[in-house]
Amino acid sequence: MTSPVYTFTVPAFIKGLTALTQILKEAESHATKNNIPLADFVNARLYDDMKPLSYQVQVATDLALKGVARPTHTDPVDRPHSETTFEELYARIDKTLEILNAVDPAAYTGKEKTPFKAPFGPTEVEFTAETYAANFALPNFYFHLTTAYAIFRAKGVPLGKLVYLKPFLS
Repeated sequence: MTSPVYTFTVPAFIKGLTALTQILKEAESHATKNNIPLADFVNARLYDDMKPLSYQVQVATDLALKGVARPTHTDPVDRPHSETTFEELYARIDKTLEILNAVDPAAYTGKEKTPFKAPFGPTEVEFTAETYAANFALPNFYFHLTTAYAIFRAKGVPLGKLVYLKPFLS
């Protein structure tokens, strides 16, 4: 039987990153039609003290990979946050999707309740696969995905809610 932790995380990460790709494509199309430099979007923030769009994409992909690695007690893929263009953001998402699509559901078997520690700011927090997925990885993943969507809406990109939700409904 497939672990419920796999069942409620990996498909959600894949669908969320698919939505993020579509959101980026809609924003890119809007920028092209309206002569808006794409760099304006990559560096856009909801508020001055918040991180830019590029960071939202980088962290969403990080959380998806850590959301697989930590519950399966493997080392997370560590990638620098160096993307500065839409092409680089697409490539980062594509690489993350490639890794997620190759995840073996059996890697979770028997590890759902095994404790492990994960960094949390300057300290570490103990989780199980279940608590990490439900209380940390998924909420944070959705936060950064939604923040990316909100940045584009604040910049006038005509995104409907369905652009965000459609991959989750398929």
